[in-house]
Amino acid sequence: MQSQMYVPPLTKINKTIIFIYVGVFLLSTFIQMAGGFPLITYMGVSWKAVSSGAIWTLVSFPFVDTSLMTVIFNALILWFIGSELEAKWSKKFYIKFLAISTFGCGALYTLLGFLSGDMLSFLPLNGLTGTNLALLVAYALIYPNRQMIFMFIFPMKAKYFCLLLAGIELFMALTATATKAPFAHILAMLIGFIYLKYKSLKAQGLGMGHIWQNHKAHQARKKRGNLRLVKTKDERPDPEDPKYWQ
Repeated sequence: MQSQMYVPPLTKINKTIIFIYVGVFLLSTFIQMAGGFPLITYMGVSWKAVSSGAIWTLVSFPFVDTSLMTVIFNALILWFIGSELEAKWSKKFYIKFLAISTFGCGALYTLLGFLSGDMLSFLPLNGLTGTNLALLVAYALIYPNRQMIFMFIFPMKAKYFCLLLAGIELFMALTATATKAPFAHILAMLIGFIYLKYKSLKAQGLGMGHIWQNHKAHQARKKRGNLRLVKTKDERPDPEDPKYWQ
């Protein structure tokens, strides 16, 4: 019996995102074909755009793209990976993860452009590539041993698939001279990873409050010096053995 590929149902949130994403791409294409302006100029985020007053680009940048193949690939990732994650998580958590990894990436990319002072390399960031890479990180954390197909040819586990994509983005970031967009994609992956790890630790009672309490307890123990609670010399397990401070 041949195994069949599982196709998750397209969830409402991802359906809405894909509809806007594809719609803006088609609109941008038609405007350019008519000899108009490229929408990426007004929707892509960069320090130059934000400093010029285009604050809305911090929100609009993921919905505009320039490549048909990129749009198709990103839409499929949202469908296959995003829909499965949304089904596992709640809608509220899924939206929060998308917002933090996407808009956090855009904000940090803008900040890097400001700190570097290099407006030519930090061109307007656009598209859902960073968002989808963050989703793949989440998928690899939740289903590390799931089989995925790289380039539709090479099967590998999800955790290795994610590491391979991260390595490709890092290579592009270090070698690309025309744009710094790969750095933004790496930022999106890091933000998604850190956020999920933080939520995981918090769910286990190991959040920042717990860590701070442990730190204070450690400081209190240091102040007590060598004082410690010990048993009598014979170390008998009798519960009535006397205990004393030494």
